[in-house]
Amino acid sequence: VHNAFNRATTIHGISNLLVEHCVTYNVKGLSFFIEDGVEENNIVQYNLAVYTRQSSSLLNPDITPAAFWIVNPNNVIRHNTAAGGTHFGFWYRNLAHPDGPSETNSYSTNRVPLGEFRNNTAHSLGWYGIWIFSMAGYFPSNGTQVGGYCDYDNEIRAKFEDFTAWRCERGAEVVFGGNIQFDGFKVLDNEKSGLDFVEVKGPLGTGSDGPGANNSVVIGHSELTEDS
Repeated sequence: VHNAFNRATTIHGISNLLVEHCVTYNVKGLSFFIEDGVEENNIVQYNLAVYTRQSSSLLNPDITPAAFWIVNPNNVIRHNTAAGGTHFGFWYRNLAHPDGPSETNSYSTNRVPLGEFRNNTAHSLGWYGIWIFSMAGYFPSNGTQVGGYCDYDNEIRAKFEDFTAWRCERGAEVVFGGNIQFDGFKVLDNEKSGLDFVEVKGPLGTGSDGPGANNSVVIGHSELTEDS
């Protein structure tokens, strides 16, 4: 899909879908778009999004678009690359409840477990390689309602794995959330920061016991930058 004025792939109200081996180039708005928040168990893998750029004539998120825009974490996002763009490579925008045509208050989008995020790459993005942000935050749990108004039990860890971010404004950032962990990240030549945790809440400890970064490498300025 190339030179599109209205996105490339929209997964809307659909679960158990496979999207793989797709290439997008010069797309306005969100290139790979998981939309309302009820969508689960979709697999998005081996895709390449080149130059995802903003649009002021679609939805508000398209003004600051991501190549891969995910509103329900319980999906599989692996082996993808966001190569160049005005804003984000990957954006997890986990609202408290689904919106749009799938709007409901009986389901908490920001409390579901992480399906899989592994072996993805973002480079040359105007803003962030990956951004995990919504006003509701992301507090992963086992996804089991124990009663009441979206009363989910047993908070668990969400491990984002093996991500590479190169030459973005920021490599990876969690703004507000629970037990979220970056594991095996490689971030280099990002302008302002490599890894950011603004406000995370979870069990205190080391290693696999709480939120943070493990087994990761942060390089401020590499020879690649010096040679360019």
